[in-house]
Amino acid sequence: MSKALVVMAHGSRAAAANDEFRSQVEQLARRCSEFVAVAPCFLELASPSLNEAIQQLAHQPVQRVFVYPMFFNGGKHVSRDIPAQVREARERYPELKIELLEYLGSTPDLADLMARHVGEQTAS
Repeated sequence: MSKALVVMAHGSRAAAANDEFRSQVEQLARRCSEFVAVAPCFLELASPSLNEAIQQLAHQPVQRVFVYPMFFNGGKHVSRDIPAQVREARERYPELKIELLEYLGSTPDLADLMARHVGEQTAS
């Protein structure tokens, strides 16, 4: 079954911030060869939206789409807004199996990554 990954960020009015996120998703795509496509999307303030990103995937041989929220905290966006957008996408694209993954901040390894990042900057 061919699968795609859609990585979601909040979105910003600052184009440079959105471009930085798109670059991060491109780097992730190079490390995730099991997906036929890895695409960025934004919750708000930038495009593509989740629905726009999935619409672009409809032209590829994709049967399963994983949505990965790149959010640090389980606030309102993670608990309500993103699941609502995923439900809407499931209704709009019934031929796809769309699954919502846990948000980035829920990983137990995040503290290790942060400690390594801080250590790299403060080691002298």
